[in-house]
Amino acid sequence: MKRQLWATASALVMMHAAPAMAQVSGETAEAATDPSGTDPDAFADVVVTARRREENLQDVPVAVTAFTPAVLVQKAITDRTSLADNTPSLFTINGGYPREFAFFALRGQGPAFGSTPGVINYFAEVPNTTSIDGRVGTYYDLANVQVVSGPQGTLFGKNATGGNILFEPAKPRNAFEGYVRAEYGNYNNARIEGALNLPVVPDKVLLRVAGEVGRRDGYTIDVGPNFAGKDYDNLAYQSVRLGLTLRPADGIESYTVARYYNSDTNGGGTVLGAVNPAGAALIGLFYPTIGSQLADQQGRGPRRVSYDLNQRSLTDYWQVVNQTSIDLGDTLKLRNIASYSEFRSKYTYDYDATPLPLAGQVSRGIPVLAPNTFTEELQLQGTAANRAINFSIGGYLDRQTWSGPAGIQEFTLFPVGTLIPPVPFFQVLKNRSEAVFGQATVDLGVLTPALRGLSLTGGLRYTWEHSFTATTLIAPPAVEGTFDDDYLSYTATIDYDVSSGIHVYLTSRDAYKSGGVNGPVPEGSAFRVFPAERLSDIEAGLKAQFDVGTMKGRLNVAAYRGNYDNIQRTTAEQVSGVVLNVTRSAAKGRVQGVEINAALIPFTGLTLNGSYSYIDARYTEVADASAGAILNGAPFPYTPEHKFSVGGTYEAPLGRAGDLTLSANYVRQTEVSTAQTNQSFYRELPGYGLLNASVGLNNVGGRPLSITAFGTNLTNVAKPVGVIDLYAAGPSVVGLTYTEPRMYGIRVGYRFGN
Repeated sequence: MKRQLWATASALVMMHAAPAMAQVSGETAEAATDPSGTDPDAFADVVVTARRREENLQDVPVAVTAFTPAVLVQKAITDRTSLADNTPSLFTINGGYPREFAFFALRGQGPAFGSTPGVINYFAEVPNTTSIDGRVGTYYDLANVQVVSGPQGTLFGKNATGGNILFEPAKPRNAFEGYVRAEYGNYNNARIEGALNLPVVPDKVLLRVAGEVGRRDGYTIDVGPNFAGKDYDNLAYQSVRLGLTLRPADGIESYTVARYYNSDTNGGGTVLGAVNPAGAALIGLFYPTIGSQLADQQGRGPRRVSYDLNQRSLTDYWQVVNQTSIDLGDTLKLRNIASYSEFRSKYTYDYDATPLPLAGQVSRGIPVLAPNTFTEELQLQGTAANRAINFSIGGYLDRQTWSGPAGIQEFTLFPVGTLIPPVPFFQVLKNRSEAVFGQATVDLGVLTPALRGLSLTGGLRYTWEHSFTATTLIAPPAVEGTFDDDYLSYTATIDYDVSSGIHVYLTSRDAYKSGGVNGPVPEGSAFRVFPAERLSDIEAGLKAQFDVGTMKGRLNVAAYRGNYDNIQRTTAEQVSGVVLNVTRSAAKGRVQGVEINAALIPFTGLTLNGSYSYIDARYTEVADASAGAILNGAPFPYTPEHKFSVGGTYEAPLGRAGDLTLSANYVRQTEVSTAQTNQSFYRELPGYGLLNASVGLNNVGGRPLSITAFGTNLTNVAKPVGVIDLYAAGPSVVGLTYTEPRMYGIRVGYRFGN
């Protein structure tokens, strides 16, 4: 998936628990799926599934950030960028493709040209690499969102060097209930979402249907001459989910969730940010107005643009997931998780952000991306030795096939499109992986009272991967390549309950990012294939929950250091007498940092929270001279050095009028690089800060009705948050993606049923 997107742009040339309010235990957890309400107790038990079983967040020795639906609304988390803004060490990569295709990076681990992602998204416990989850229109009717930081190489379906992001849908309940929520705001922003829960046969057949529809005008406008008045960065999506739980007999449960997502927009509003004078001199022989394009853009500002391509971004996606569990007595459970999905994306995109045909792509009637994915995971979970041992063993496999033809019908990258016609570019990607795994936690305190509070965890996973790539440029034959790899991952953890409310841990683990094949490179070359990346780290954490007089507090701190081997980068190499851009193992590096989260309830009704992360990342060794030529002095990408958020919520009863809720949140990060090498012109995206706030009434008139006025980016910050750097390439330009402007509106929610 990522290989295709990056090839499109480059072919031819803490432990953070904040807001520490995730899924809470019991009925409160299920009621929290109503986004109109607020959490009744910020320090209620928080249940996460970071180790594939339900555990209290304050006890689990894993770095997790978790959000309930209510907190997602309060913090205005509606897309990938806003999720990253509110999660320390998480960064979202924009630019060079439609905005909804932004990628995640966590603790410096993200995508790279020709390689797999370092952060894997999960929906209903199924890994999903198709860039669906986290985009606008996918945050409705969720039980929670969890960001699990650090290498994940044992229990989860796919290896991830940076971490996992878990999107857990609300499951059917044994109650008639539901909610509906609508909002309207500036830019004609109109959205409606809701859910209906039906116990068709109480305790036996439970049904839940949910969906969301959204429309919003774009905030970036084309001034012409080609598409005057067309708006970009608009929204037009619809999504629906159906969940069905069957309990045919005691100890047997089958949960199936099916979903469909569709989005059809005008694409992102990339803004011209720089022009290379040297390249412009040549371009000017064909397009004399190139010299005035940058000045014209700067005069218009970042919300007015001029394109030569009629942009469009269309996504169709559907998926079916089944989770079946069978109790094999009091101490064993067999679980099976299977899924199938199809993803289709078509888009036309103007990379150069000018009215000149310098860089862009057109997919027309065929999709650019067309993967079909099947996954299967079998787990045996259980306890032993009077529940002193908690274990999970199993196997995992996935298969990704490609529905063709798929690719770009017309690809332009000056002088292609000027001296020769735009070229077609087609690609087939097929991948498969298999793994076996086992992990166990031993509570030594159950076995020996003298060791009360001390636990040990160990896990191993062996993974086999196979990938196939076939690339057709202009005309057949296709250039094909295959790559096979296998590796062993481990986890080892010691954690200790120092006292009531104070928990410490130390963990060591590793994970891999798959290697691959450079298709155009002939067999026998040293650059034909590139090995997997490996990140091994050590993390120490403290989780504390305490009372100071009448105040309640929570403090979570984590410090980590990771050694990063076989870092994949793209270098120019002599291959059979020809210089080719190849992905290769280019360097080693070190990534270390600290993540802090704090929350405080000074008095009933007021909750204050804040978080901070610091990342220090650098290359420690380059493989050879050609690697050094592009990496020496290069910034380490995706690692904002400092990032923090501060916020608070105040709730007060107003009698029959309802319950007043005031909420504000400010987030800020320092400058950050997305450059993979030192050859990039636009080396750093600037730092920025955003302020969001809302004021609302819940339980209006004693009824389950809520009314809220909200505002995002209240100071109307306009800063670049993404970049496509073609400065040194033929087009000689840099395109920038900007923050969304100030938005405001009203939302109304209503709950019904039990």
